[in-house]
Amino acid sequence: MMKKIILSITTLLTLCMASSCKKYIDINTNPNAPTIVDASSILPPMLAGMARGNWYDSRYVGQYAQIWASPTANNVWDQEGYVPASDSGGEMWRTVYFSLGQNINVMWQDAIPNKKYDYIAVGYALRAWGWQTGGDLYNNMIVKEAFDPTRLTFDYDTPDYVYAEAVKDCRLALQYFRQAIAADGLNVSTTLAKGDYMYAGDRSKWIKFIYSILAQNALHQSNKSTFNPDLVKTYVDSSFVSNADNASVQCTGSQSGDSNFWGTARNNLSSFRQSDYMVRLLDGRIFTGSSTPNNTIDPRLPLLLTASKDGVYRGVVAPLGDPNSADANTSIPYLWGTASVPIAGTLTKYIFNDNSRGVLMTYPELQFMAAEALYKKGDLQNAYNYYKKGILGSLDFVSNPPIASSLTGTQGYIPTAAINNYMASACVRQSAATLQLSDILQQKFISLFVWGAFEAWADERRYGYDPTIFQGFTIPSTLYPDNAGKQVYLLRPRYNSEYIWNIPALQAIGATAPDYHTKKPWFILP
Repeated sequence: MMKKIILSITTLLTLCMASSCKKYIDINTNPNAPTIVDASSILPPMLAGMARGNWYDSRYVGQYAQIWASPTANNVWDQEGYVPASDSGGEMWRTVYFSLGQNINVMWQDAIPNKKYDYIAVGYALRAWGWQTGGDLYNNMIVKEAFDPTRLTFDYDTPDYVYAEAVKDCRLALQYFRQAIAADGLNVSTTLAKGDYMYAGDRSKWIKFIYSILAQNALHQSNKSTFNPDLVKTYVDSSFVSNADNASVQCTGSQSGDSNFWGTARNNLSSFRQSDYMVRLLDGRIFTGSSTPNNTIDPRLPLLLTASKDGVYRGVVAPLGDPNSADANTSIPYLWGTASVPIAGTLTKYIFNDNSRGVLMTYPELQFMAAEALYKKGDLQNAYNYYKKGILGSLDFVSNPPIASSLTGTQGYIPTAAINNYMASACVRQSAATLQLSDILQQKFISLFVWGAFEAWADERRYGYDPTIFQGFTIPSTLYPDNAGKQVYLLRPRYNSEYIWNIPALQAIGATAPDYHTKKPWFILP
């Protein structure tokens, strides 16, 4: 635990005048304890904060993206709306400015003077991830003034500046990791391993993670005239080489507090049901154009989704809810369910185990990024190669989900024969000449199931929810009244900081308008 209370910029700095804050800080300084804390003790809660921000807001973004939906009709998030005067959808904001925020600076207070280059590098990597993820979700962010202790309110920077800051911090992270390796010649740092619950001190994996952020940053600007498909490919090739490199945070599952957010102990998904879109992707109807489900063609189906008691896979069409909710035989069940091959007698599957690691970025996701970029370039053969690697990577991830402290599971849910059958099926394009953009992005959508709602929604927004690309996505029949008939494109900044203390800055970017969440973000614009 930290020996000094660290508060967020949107609480401490707005509770006291800059000239009088000293007395509050002095109260929280223990003269018998150090105010400089070892970097290794600060990193674990920050990694947990990254996962928390992703998980909490993924519940709502997953509804926007139609990964899942509420079993109750006309849920406001299924209507692409929001809950006023609520922090729902503001957890990533809290992550950037509170969970990471000043804690990174405090970590650097130990790391910089003591030349702990690994922790300096990780700090920049976390900052870059925060700016990239926050910029995708909220568009305008506070960067230049974010950690200025003399300010009471904070002006927003433009989205292009936020995206550039993510790249700059990635470059600095790579620079400091290279310094660390040059200092001792090791790939794994025992010093970093003390606090590293993501990669256990493996510098090479951290470097790959940084390149994954750069790849995401470059791909998300695919609508810009400056878009560089080859740069996306270069970053992807410098990043993960298999699912063993995936970015994920340890969850031990010993009790609710250290359990996986998606597990049964936390019960965070009981208010959601699988979407009709996911069902039709996995039962083959979308890829094959058939009106009849084929529940055997995709071996991921029984591992990702759950059938009703009558054996039929059903999903919610937002915002209509579950029409069979009163019928125990046909109602849509919880997302978790019995695995076809139980792990040591447990009943849960995929990443729904309480000790499954919290996933932040994966190898298959990156392969699909390269496939899309090369497809847009016109390099269909290489796009097809990455597309196939993405599907195989997804099949491997579902077959061997990350359990407990290991980076890759070993139970092997899916037999090799089933994988080969799927790759030869009508759900997978058999040549580069037949490959479509929809094939790439909808296979990517499957690969992001549960953990990757942010990226799935970013893809849908980049293409304006195009039904020819996202062929199972349907605009909700009833949109939230504040939308004024428009679809959702942004999360609103966190209510209990920005809408309480920072109103003038919000007004400057139009964020007090009821339909602000329908404004198109910079990253998707030409």
